[in-house]
Amino acid sequence: MLYKLAHILRDRFGFLWNIIEWCNAFVFALTHGSALRKIPGILEECSGQFTLRVAAPADAAPLAAFFAEQPEEAFKFFKPHAFDEKTLSKNIRNKAFLTFLVLDGEKIVGYFFLRCFVNGKSFRGRIVDYRWRNKGIAKQMGLTMNKIIAILKVRLFGSISPDNYASLQSTKAVNDIRIIKTLDNGYYYIEYLPKK
Repeated sequence: MLYKLAHILRDRFGFLWNIIEWCNAFVFALTHGSALRKIPGILEECSGQFTLRVAAPADAAPLAAFFAEQPEEAFKFFKPHAFDEKTLSKNIRNKAFLTFLVLDGEKIVGYFFLRCFVNGKSFRGRIVDYRWRNKGIAKQMGLTMNKIIAILKVRLFGSISPDNYASLQSTKAVNDIRIIKTLDNGYYYIEYLPKK
């Protein structure tokens, strides 16, 4: 129910959604400040061949270029938000929309996020540059998100298409999943659980 209400507010009442987003970000940052400050250390710890870091406001333009370079098929199952510089800049500045980059040297090769809410839920998304697939980046992002949600003490949710076999497999490599329900579009609404 809340999922549907959030989409109605976002799609039909943008001004109201912006107020809710601002309030959520303010309260989330206030209540999770000490845990949020630990995230750069987790990202450094999880870095290896590829460097993981928090996205900064200056990354909005390079990130928009990263998305522009991806083939259309890369977005078949990945449409969490618009990919223009303005939207990305807004997300990066939102203290409850935790935005992360995966870098090969200075080049962005992956993007992932945790969209957090004051009710203790978070939603995730991730994408790997099509030229850097099959190098363990998706798994690296998944393991990192698990560590971050553990310190934030939030539950992790998402939606995934049953046709997105690659994402299902990389998810199952680092998480157990609980299917909560099938959404109207055929996607599974799932909770990501710690791997047993």
